[in-house]
Amino acid sequence: MDTDVTSDPAAADSPAATAATTPTAAAKAAATAPTPPTEPTWPELQSEMAAAVARVLGDEGWAEGTLFWAEVDSVASERLETVDATGVAREHDVPESIDALGRRLRDAMTDPDKGAWFSMTLTLASGGSFTSRFNYDRRVYDNPASPFAPGQLGDVPDDDAYARDLARHPRSPRYVPLWARPRAASTDVVVSGLYEPLRTAWGWPGVLAGVAQQTTAALAAAGHDGPLGASQVDALGQQVLSAVVADVLEPHRLATLLRLHAEAVALRLLPDVPDSETLDADETLVAARAHSTPALLAVEAGVYGVIGDLVRSNLTARLRG
Repeated sequence: MDTDVTSDPAAADSPAATAATTPTAAAKAAATAPTPPTEPTWPELQSEMAAAVARVLGDEGWAEGTLFWAEVDSVASERLETVDATGVAREHDVPESIDALGRRLRDAMTDPDKGAWFSMTLTLASGGSFTSRFNYDRRVYDNPASPFAPGQLGDVPDDDAYARDLARHPRSPRYVPLWARPRAASTDVVVSGLYEPLRTAWGWPGVLAGVAQQTTAALAAAGHDGPLGASQVDALGQQVLSAVVADVLEPHRLATLLRLHAEAVALRLLPDVPDSETLDADETLVAARAHSTPALLAVEAGVYGVIGDLVRSNLTARLRG
């Protein structure tokens, strides 16, 4: 259209010709205007977050800093801790600017298929290097030492909060955690007479709830509509046991596993383990496994054995019912 109008020399001075050339002038002006800043990419936001953490910590003799940041249902929680060269830990306040960066990073990393992560852990070395880990499928706990005791914020997100968050950041069904699926509601766990005292022992009610929830989730995912063979029951039992360990024990410090073991020993359900007192309760279970000792192996075997028994009795009762 513009070419047709301006191609007629006789019409060059007409109002129509002037109007036709106006967009071209505007386009030239726009081309010289400053380009608005673009939103940083998520790797750039990670680097920005690491730099912000470094500024908060300053030069205070720390060797490594760890930022835990989570958001579920628009509610953020955070924790910043450093250790010095001697291993002494110290907690630090987290400024609102890091919360803002966390939200921007979570939004930037939200994927139509995988959804949004629930929490991240950024580990920063004093030399400036950092690593980040993102949790898409495990529950968020406020207390790094144990899921059975409230941390700085008290309560942790409940199932309704996770459901609202997943609705706000939808995922493909295969990426929705089993425990968060609509059919995966918890029911009471079946406990044999031998293990009945665990219902009132420290931490074990949380384990029992995890067994009930993960069992319901596994059965729902398997879509069982009749009796299952022994091999199928064994496979489901191992799946439930692994899920309970991953949800309740692996994200936390060794103190949780040791306390569960001590409670079972006090109830004469497990034997005492020599040298278990030498294990570092402040290490995470995953980190402790990197240099595992006979004492750790024995404690894990004992606690997992009890959980395995609970899983099997619960599965058997559910399948009969």
